[in-house]
Amino acid sequence: MLTGCHVLVVEDEALVAESLCELLTEAEGVPVGPASSVREARQLIKTDPSLDAALLDVNLSDGSVTPVLEALNARGIPTVVYTGSVVPEDVRQRHPDLIALSKPVLPARLIGELRKLIGAMGPHPSAG
Repeated sequence: MLTGCHVLVVEDEALVAESLCELLTEAEGVPVGPASSVREARQLIKTDPSLDAALLDVNLSDGSVTPVLEALNARGIPTVVYTGSVVPEDVRQRHPDLIALSKPVLPARLIGELRKLIGAMGPHPSAG
């Protein structure tokens, strides 16, 4: 379970974003977003101090998710990439420990990876 953990969802396909938010809610997490663009995601990262983790697609409507990853990394927010394509080599080199799951993935695996990351970092102090 992700009880009370705030998870940023960055996905430009509306149906996928909706199902990810539902999955997080079922796991007792709190979905933030979804953001469908790099611009929107960066704004949410700036304005939401309670983020515990992020779930990102790699290719968004306005470009690569790299600036979003950099902003999350700067804040120490753990991230899982959930993508239908491959993670670009430059992203892999800059973020060698990045967990990347290929669509489709079993919901239990997705939640499990988020739990591991949040558990390693500890939930945000304002969570729960």
